[in-house]
Amino acid sequence: MILTQRGRGVAVLVGVHEYQRMQERLELLEDIHRSEAQIDAGEGVPHAEAKDMILRNLRQ
Repeated sequence: MILTQRGRGVAVLVGVHEYQRMQERLELLEDIHRSEAQIDAGEGVPHAEAKDMILRNLRQ
């Protein structure tokens, strides 16, 4: 629902469930953006190395 004031949209009213879904999507998009920036900066870890790190941590 769009709330108006003097004929102009000023706010949007959404249900709690939809708001939570929007927040989750936004967090995912922010994570993707941050990850892409890290890769561009050369901070990425090759897949095989990341897999080995995770498996070592799981064994501990």
